[in-house]
Amino acid sequence: MWRKMSAAVVVLVTLLLGVTGALAQEKSYSADRFDVDIAVNQDGSLLVTETVVFRFVGEPFTYVFREIPTDHTDGVEILEASVDGRTYPGGTDAGQVEITADDNIRVTWHMEPTANTARTFVLKYRMLGVVQQTDGADLLRYQPLPDEFEYTIDSSTVTLRYPSSANLLETPRVTANTAQVDRSGNEVTFTRQNIASNNTMVFEMLFAKGSLIATPPVWQARQAEQNALAPVWIGASLLILVAGIAGVVMLWRTHQPNVKKSTAVHYEPPTDLPPAIAGVLNGSGASPSWSNALATLFDLADRGVLSIEEIEKKSIFSGQDFEIVLLEEPVNLRPHEVGLLRLLFESKGMRHKSVKLSKLGNAVTGSQWKKFTEPLEAEIKAAGYIDAKRKQRRTWVMAGSFVFLVVAVLIMILTVIFENQFGIWPMLVALSFFLVFIMMMIVSSTMTILTDEAKALANEWQSFYQHLKDITRSKAAVGETNMFNRFLPYAASYGML
Repeated sequence: MWRKMSAAVVVLVTLLLGVTGALAQEKSYSADRFDVDIAVNQDGSLLVTETVVFRFVGEPFTYVFREIPTDHTDGVEILEASVDGRTYPGGTDAGQVEITADDNIRVTWHMEPTANTARTFVLKYRMLGVVQQTDGADLLRYQPLPDEFEYTIDSSTVTLRYPSSANLLETPRVTANTAQVDRSGNEVTFTRQNIASNNTMVFEMLFAKGSLIATPPVWQARQAEQNALAPVWIGASLLILVAGIAGVVMLWRTHQPNVKKSTAVHYEPPTDLPPAIAGVLNGSGASPSWSNALATLFDLADRGVLSIEEIEKKSIFSGQDFEIVLLEEPVNLRPHEVGLLRLLFESKGMRHKSVKLSKLGNAVTGSQWKKFTEPLEAEIKAAGYIDAKRKQRRTWVMAGSFVFLVVAVLIMILTVIFENQFGIWPMLVALSFFLVFIMMMIVSSTMTILTDEAKALANEWQSFYQHLKDITRSKAAVGETNMFNRFLPYAASYGML
């Protein structure tokens, strides 16, 4: 027995050592050094040589990449990429370098599987149009390390040389992070140690105006031209916005029904309208919603057509649910009430006597929903509550509003495509069209499709709705004890539940 236990202990220790060894071999990499040599040319371009010593640990690595940003430059030219002193030709196989250009330039060294060793990567490239003009100086703003990097760097030395004819006005400033700055003649070095991941650096150097470049780089000149047109784009966007606001206000004022709002306060339902129809009228004649169906459900339950009973939980993890049971189906039900019963208790051609409330989600969002909405809309139309011309007018306004949305999206797409020519200023025009779209959608949602008579009736029900709101907010007194049962269907139809 002791021998078996000893053997088991030996096996366990071996496994633990194996796990420890596997963890020790976890794949990782870091940079022993990341040095950058920069030669500033008289035309404002930079000749850059990056030397990075990467140390690879654990599972083999097969590639290394570097992304060079191209914004605020006139372009980047890759001159040479090498590993351990061997220049890599272009390609995607091991021992080759892949160069892709998008917003940034991506250089990918493809190498044979490499693990538990250090290798030296050298990248030479020329950056055009880096030096820019300010009001009183030539400005060199540069970021020698990548925007983002996942590895740590033990040390980094950035060496910059500028022409002897260039007059450096002040000590170089490190604007992002810190570094030790040393200057000797026309050479400046920036030194950093123990750099954490994504801890990049940016520095600025100011030279006497005209001592490095006589004219601004292409990108800066283009930016100046774009900014010169900024007042035009701003003016156009404001004109569109003001015209849109004026048009929307005029549209709203000219299409308001000529119905005076009643000042009477209704503490009881003003007419004998069913809760579902009262709720739809109060929504300016909008399409029926689930709240109107829920109102009909409560109304039928109050009249004894069906019952709503809570289902006992089978476990503490079960959610609360209710069972709707059909008790009887009177012959004098309204069409939308019959439609609701069909929606609840008919499924795949079969009639059921009960249904769980939790199962009704698909019925509301699926094709069966029209069993309730179509008869309800037909009742409202048959009662003469809908003005066909107003309904068509609201449809046209809603459809017309999408024209402004399409124009806004189109301008945004064109702005992205032609950003180099026009900059981002046209986005203001797109924003104005989008705001007009929003305003027209709001106005269209408030435009009633009801007749004047139906609107007057809706105003009376609006007073009753306000009374119910005041009760729920404790701003009005509660009347008889059965008030909640009587008014529950109406509260549901108004979406107050």
